[in-house]
Amino acid sequence: MKKITAITTAILLFGCFSTVSAHAGAARRHTVEGFMLGTGVAILSAAIINGIHRDSKRHYAESYARPARRHPARYDDGCRAQNHSKLKSHGPRGYWEIEKIWIAPVYKKKWNPGHYNRKGIWVSGRHEKFLIKQGYYREEKVWVRR
Repeated sequence: MKKITAITTAILLFGCFSTVSAHAGAARRHTVEGFMLGTGVAILSAAIINGIHRDSKRHYAESYARPARRHPARYDDGCRAQNHSKLKSHGPRGYWEIEKIWIAPVYKKKWNPGHYNRKGIWVSGRHEKFLIKQGYYREEKVWVRR
């Protein structure tokens, strides 16, 4: 039943689109429009087909390789005792602190034309500031040196 319905619909659509229009318009314009429409359909269908057939795996180039690990210098590699002090870390010279920073609100200046208010009184036109984005506090990590 589905095949019969699909075939009937396809034949009707093909019959409607294959008929010649009765308008004696500019044939060149219709040709260009048909060419652009066909090109758009071809590009869109190619994109859909490529999206369907593309695997979800990531594709890497053949030459991709992880960089080699570098091991830290070891003391048993023939280092002298005098070089040990150079390799020691004294720790960080500061600390992280969280500061609250105020971000000012954003206003936009717009012209408000003259008009009557609700009480029927005339109000002259003027520039007014309209709030676009409200002000807020933002927390930011800051490195404080000792």
